[in-house]
Amino acid sequence: MDKNELLRRVQNAEPVIEQDFSEMDLEDTNLTGTVFDHCIFDGAHMARAQLDYSQFVHCSFQRTDINEGRLTSVLFSETRFERALMTNAHLDNVTFFKCEIDGLALNNATLDFVNFTNSRIDKLLLKAARLEKVTLAECETAMIDFSATTLERCVLLACDLRQCKFADTGFSTVVLVGSNLENLSFAGQDFVNTQFIDAKLSGCDFSQARLPQANFQGACLAGARFEKAHAPNAIFMEADLTGVCFDHAMLRQAIFISARASAAHFHAADLYQSNWADAQLPEAVLTDCDLTYADFSHAELANTDLRGSQMFRAKLHGVRDTGAQYTDRARALETDPDQLASESWRPVLPEKE
Repeated sequence: MDKNELLRRVQNAEPVIEQDFSEMDLEDTNLTGTVFDHCIFDGAHMARAQLDYSQFVHCSFQRTDINEGRLTSVLFSETRFERALMTNAHLDNVTFFKCEIDGLALNNATLDFVNFTNSRIDKLLLKAARLEKVTLAECETAMIDFSATTLERCVLLACDLRQCKFADTGFSTVVLVGSNLENLSFAGQDFVNTQFIDAKLSGCDFSQARLPQANFQGACLAGARFEKAHAPNAIFMEADLTGVCFDHAMLRQAIFISARASAAHFHAADLYQSNWADAQLPEAVLTDCDLTYADFSHAELANTDLRGSQMFRAKLHGVRDTGAQYTDRARALETDPDQLASESWRPVLPEKE
């Protein structure tokens, strides 16, 4: 099929099936509202092409130039991309479903409400792109370059992101639930309202990162670093904090309920009004901290070092603290006998006849 016939079918809203457009010059071409099924665009020149409301099913884009393309309400289904270019493109309400992406450059592009679902992504370049309401769900991922990218209201659900690049990436209301980011560095980066629930974050570096209201509930953070991090109101409930370093971190009103933080370090951390109810802190170091109004109810503090910490009205109700060391315990609140009795009360069941 030549270009004239293609344009005729586009104009008449006719589907294009099993056609080869390899190396064809389609720059600045209007391909709006067309269904392409089993078509080949390898090496095609499609810069600034208009692809709005089109569908590409079982198609191939190898070494295809779609730079500065305009894609609104476009569907790519079971389509392959290899060394394809979409730099400076604008994607709005675009879906990649069951696609194979082995090289797709979206550098400096704008992606708004874009979904990658059930796809295999070996190499995706998003450097300096702007992503808003972008979702990666149930995808097999390898290398994705998010360097200097802005992520806003995005969802990266249960993705293996260990080979991804996040240098200078900005995160705002991003969901990373169940994703694997082990051993990556986010030192000094911004995370606003970011959700790390059940994420794998062992060995990650969040030193000097800004993490207000970040949610790490159930996350595995063993061996991670948060030195001088700014994380007021952060949630570490039920997280694995084994050996984590929070030295000099700002953690005012942070929640550590039922966290497992054996041998964790919090030297000189600001833990004002933090909540440690039922937390496990054996061998932890909380020296020179501000623990004013902190709640350690029923926490495990065996051999925990709290020397030099301010503990004005810190709650030590029901703690297990064999071997713990304090220098300001006199100002803390000890176990309330009446409360402990009420917590231990169990109804007496009638005996069976």
